[in-house]
Amino acid sequence: LQKLQKLENGFALVVNRIGNLQEREAHDQLLQVVADQKMYDVVIGGLLYGVLLDPLNASKYYKAMTLLSNGSWFCALCTMNMVLIEMYPRMHAEPRDQILFFFRESIKVNVPKIDNVLINLIRNANDGGDLKESCKLLTGVVSLMNEHHAWLSGLKPKASLIPVALLTFSRFIYELTMMSQYETLCSQMITLCQWWLKERFTDCAQLGRDLVLLLMHLSKLPQFTAIWRQLLYTPNKLSPDFNGIEELMARPCPYNLLTHHISVTFMRKMEFILKYLPTAQEKHIEWIRLKHLSGADSGSLRAAWIRSAIYMPCNETTQCSAEARAILLATITAQSTSGVEQQWCKLNLLWDWLCYDPSVGGHIWLEPGYNALRHLLHMQPLLANSLLDFLVRMSAELHPPLRARITTSPSTIIDHHMVQKSVREAFRETFKIPARSAVMPAPTAPMPPGENKQTPSTGDGPSQSASGESLSKLPKALQPEITSVESSEEMDGSDEKIGALLAAIKEVCRLMNCFVIFCSFHSSVIKLAIPCVHSLDVAKVEELLPY
Repeated sequence: LQKLQKLENGFALVVNRIGNLQEREAHDQLLQVVADQKMYDVVIGGLLYGVLLDPLNASKYYKAMTLLSNGSWFCALCTMNMVLIEMYPRMHAEPRDQILFFFRESIKVNVPKIDNVLINLIRNANDGGDLKESCKLLTGVVSLMNEHHAWLSGLKPKASLIPVALLTFSRFIYELTMMSQYETLCSQMITLCQWWLKERFTDCAQLGRDLVLLLMHLSKLPQFTAIWRQLLYTPNKLSPDFNGIEELMARPCPYNLLTHHISVTFMRKMEFILKYLPTAQEKHIEWIRLKHLSGADSGSLRAAWIRSAIYMPCNETTQCSAEARAILLATITAQSTSGVEQQWCKLNLLWDWLCYDPSVGGHIWLEPGYNALRHLLHMQPLLANSLLDFLVRMSAELHPPLRARITTSPSTIIDHHMVQKSVREAFRETFKIPARSAVMPAPTAPMPPGENKQTPSTGDGPSQSASGESLSKLPKALQPEITSVESSEEMDGSDEKIGALLAAIKEVCRLMNCFVIFCSFHSSVIKLAIPCVHSLDVAKVEELLPY
């Protein structure tokens, strides 16, 4: 309210000074006022207020703003950003239309960095409110871009406007394809997206692996078939330096782009829950669902919320804990209703897991999905099993050339007692890794140097005492076989006993060596996996480990 009051006071000052004066005289009066630097912000804010609330005189106020700015639009653009972020959701239709007028005139006079302000206007379409209002906003933005195609082509390389618009347009293309009343808008957005992907691919590639996710959402539309062919078979046609889909999948999307997946109002509510209500989220998430996820585009917006939450930094600055985010992600995923929507939410949750490349790094993007899965194992085991089954299937079917990397990169098996046996076996078969035993041997205190000596063995094998110690240190999964060797009195000779014992000890040493190598590559994920791992399948060790 204070910011709005400041704009109103500025507008009252402008009207009082210029009244019914001619254009030149009015400009002279305003120049005298802004001679005092403290009044400059007040006058610019008042002129912008007049542009938005007085359509009949909007051109006059805009010309005065152009004169006073004198090439420096910083104050005017900051004020417009404040209006878009703080006031747009509560605006009436007429001021919203005048915002488009402001952008149209600003693009005509080539206001510097106006594209960065336009991003915040597009972001308001991702609020999940009235679909008609969102489509009306998008219609205005699409018309604006089509009218100023040359300006759009002349944007500096790697401008943020294009990937942000591509994220928003692609989501609405998917939602509006089956709605005949929005056929024209949908067609215009498809045309713009095709042009960006073909002519400004470097800008679009800033989205990294989320560009692949975006194109998967649109894969059933024939207009994007050619894009997919080039992406898979002739990537150099899209960009000379582009090496193919593997390059995109290995590159995470910058957080500053994914924040525009949802509106500022939506984002602030999520941040409030994560910072101040880390353990009591259900009723507040329901509050967000009723406000932002009750519209016709709620399915794709819920998935966008998941992507934004995954990439939201959790540290001392943001005061957001990883556990609070895990609870949030688990709750969002569980709220999805239809089968298609739930599968899309699962893919968005596990997408970074499927795209993970150990040589590039980025294990921090695996942890949110992993923590959410761990939380679901306790709260909703059926959904957790469904997520694991989905991960197994997608690992094999997502992109066959990358199957080997996908099935070995996370290198983490979840052997939880709530996981169904069929899902566990399929998971173990897909991800070629060992699992530790259910009961770890109890740690023993180190022996004094004098008491740690063993009686020297005679012959070719170890002594009986050495055998007993070795047996006590073996994992449980190996003990039945070795115990049978030790306890069988009918076995002829001690050579077979010694051979079996040495083979078992050698197997344990090899397993421990492989486990150490495994931990060195995936230490952060192992820390999360250890509480959930319960069994060691010895029969498949030779098949699972290539060492």
